[in-house]
Amino acid sequence: MSEASWVFAIEEDQLPNNSMQAVFPKGLPILLIKREGKICAVSNKCAHMACTLAGGYLEGYTIKCPCHDWRFDIRTGEFLTAKEIRIPTYELRVLEKKVFVKV
Repeated sequence: MSEASWVFAIEEDQLPNNSMQAVFPKGLPILLIKREGKICAVSNKCAHMACTLAGGYLEGYTIKCPCHDWRFDIRTGEFLTAKEIRIPTYELRVLEKKVFVKV
């Protein structure tokens, strides 16, 4: 298995505060969410039926899936109804106004 690496995802200024942007570093469907100046990176697929979360609704630090209203904490990936279920989250860093995701 290859070691995880940092991959460029987006220019920071392309992600306004309180917005979401789907990106595909190395082909992975990742959703970047900027909330109150902090960027979170989660899988862009719901744990229920792999519905695209980019079409969902952001409520505070919760993303609600547009297909069946499953709600996840964007900081931890936890499904709010059953914390043993979660979507993957990704480490990220911002260097020189570029957002990199560890994949």
